[in-house]
Amino acid sequence: MRDIDYDNIPEADVIVNYIEARKKKGFYSLVLTAGLPGTGKSSLDLRLAELISIKLCGENIITEENVISDVLELINFVRNADKNKVCICIIEEISVLFPSRRAMAHDNVVVGKILDTARKKQVIILANAPIWTSVDSHIRALGNLYIETLRINRKKNVVIAKALRLQTNPGTGKTYFHWLKRKKKEVHRIFFNKPNKDTWNNYENKKDKFMDELYEELKNKTLKKKGKEVKAPRIKSITKREMEIYDLVVRKGLTQQEVADKLGVTQGNISRLLLNLKEKMNFEYKNGRREKKSNDNDTNKTNIPLKLLPVPQL
Repeated sequence: MRDIDYDNIPEADVIVNYIEARKKKGFYSLVLTAGLPGTGKSSLDLRLAELISIKLCGENIITEENVISDVLELINFVRNADKNKVCICIIEEISVLFPSRRAMAHDNVVVGKILDTARKKQVIILANAPIWTSVDSHIRALGNLYIETLRINRKKNVVIAKALRLQTNPGTGKTYFHWLKRKKKEVHRIFFNKPNKDTWNNYENKKDKFMDELYEELKNKTLKKKGKEVKAPRIKSITKREMEIYDLVVRKGLTQQEVADKLGVTQGNISRLLLNLKEKMNFEYKNGRREKKSNDNDTNKTNIPLKLLPVPQL
């Protein structure tokens, strides 16, 4: 493989020029970057934001504050954007925030509406995801450029990628890919240098914080879902009257009729309460399931072992 001299090749010029041309026409730009983990997506997006900033502003105005980590930040970014200025943001892991498998979820609907109206604001949005199809189809259809990271040349410290212009048919929704051109020739490979070191470090710290918050959110959702699937059983409590009858029958040895006479109720009523008490004692809960005790299968008996209940406080 021949050694390429990247110093003599314009860095991502066809992409920057394309976005500049859209800005001059009063259009917004949505650049979607995809690539396997470790191929330099985050680094590429941050560097591309710097190159666009330098081209359109004459200086690098990009910091870690340009990174969007949730829907609210995106709403505020677009709402506060000034079309007379250069407004650039980076959405890290767009497939996590707005995935295709939740196409009708609230967040995706909100983002779709924001992007539908973003043209007036002339914002420039860079977003990345591991896989192209993991991004919501509506968001993909609104994209203007697709960049695929291929590999990192660690010897030259650059990211190698390919970029294609997107054209979506509004009638069918089908998206077509076209190579960008330099001097009427198709450009099949584009390279990106490393972004500003300090910005990159701050960007990584913000990304780590975002991932920690994401993991915590996923953990809480999982625990909540698990709690719904395995609900704690409701254990019937023993009433004061049942404890009183238990004390008279088991501890004091009275017959059901004697207890009935003492409490002014019928013997049948005492029998029913004893059976209820027996049923409550005859089952126990283990690992979230109601299991019958193996030492007593006769639920019709009313003789209750003394050791199974505490001494009643009457």
